[in-house]
Amino acid sequence: MKHVKHGKKLISLLLSAAVAMSMTLSTVMTPLAASSSVSDLRQKLQELQTEQEKVNQQLKDAQSNKADAEALKTQLEQQKALILSQISNLSEQIGSLDEEIVNKQDEIDRKQQEVDQKQAEYDQRWADFKDRMRAMQRLNDGGSIALLSSATNLYQLLTFATTLDQIVNKDEDTCQQLENEHAELEQQRAELEQAKADLEATQADLETQKTALDGKTNELAQNISQTDANISAADAEIEANKAALIEANKAVDKAAAELDAALNAANQAYGNASIQCSLDFGRPLATYKYVSCYFGGNGHRGTDYAAPGGTEIYAVSGGVVTAAAYHWSWGYYVQVYHGKDDNGNTYSTLYAHMNSAPVVSVGQPVEKGKVLGYVGSTGNSTGNHLHLEMKVNNVLVNVMNYLS
Repeated sequence: MKHVKHGKKLISLLLSAAVAMSMTLSTVMTPLAASSSVSDLRQKLQELQTEQEKVNQQLKDAQSNKADAEALKTQLEQQKALILSQISNLSEQIGSLDEEIVNKQDEIDRKQQEVDQKQAEYDQRWADFKDRMRAMQRLNDGGSIALLSSATNLYQLLTFATTLDQIVNKDEDTCQQLENEHAELEQQRAELEQAKADLEATQADLETQKTALDGKTNELAQNISQTDANISAADAEIEANKAALIEANKAVDKAAAELDAALNAANQAYGNASIQCSLDFGRPLATYKYVSCYFGGNGHRGTDYAAPGGTEIYAVSGGVVTAAAYHWSWGYYVQVYHGKDDNGNTYSTLYAHMNSAPVVSVGQPVEKGKVLGYVGSTGNSTGNHLHLEMKVNNVLVNVMNYLS
């Protein structure tokens, strides 16, 4: 809606300028009326150009906002890509740990089977040992004599006690070995359980990191989505401002053309004075540093002479002042109508960017070399210089082709 209002205001201003211009051209123009018309059109043009600048700034702001949003989106997407890479790495580590934990559990299960087997062997040996102990106890209670009486030779009689001791020692050694193996297996199983617990703790830590990164990824995704919305909004604003700027440019161009026509009409108002143009055009400045911009370059209307501020500006030929005022682009300026040559061609010159109000006024006759004002940088200007335009039959020409 803001852009529509700007457009309506531009059209309204343009219509006002057009009405003023049509009134100017539809009557027999006097120098005073021409001056008034030019002033009105100049004011309307300045208002239109102010609106034009506002719309243009809005367009630049929207483009800047879009560029900022796109840069932010790129940054967010880079962050998201980095986090997704980290999540992928964590997922791989978690998957690998899952496999290791399963393998550890298999080892634990196998180790537990070995422990159980050793325990069973130990229990069996221990049971056998206890049976033998009970048997020996019975021998000590009187059975030894029976066993000795069953000996068939002297060796058996002499080694009987030793044999009993060997049996006992063998059983004790076997039980001790089984107990040692059982303890070792238990130690191995405990180590495997600890290794499994460590893996599970590491996995839990990685899961926590992954959860945090998943949350960050979701946050970035939301930010990217919002940034996309901002970019879309900026695109819409850019398109609206472009459309408004097109209309503003049209209005400004039309108003500028009408002002140009009014300036030409101001010259025409003095046409009846039968001013004879001698075609003897002199220098507008006694000296200057260099030509900073030539006629026609990038649509340039005149020729720019770089010179120190305060340098005197001279009329290039005799004539009459038809405009002396301030313009947003020209700054303080003067237009001089130089009359007609022998072939009926009309000539006029315009001097812009004076440092202060002109020292001549509308309707004032001037001679060649008359001081009109002083070099400055008012209006749409960067640095002290004289902007000089020339028109032949109200058409802009290269003034350097006419200066002697």
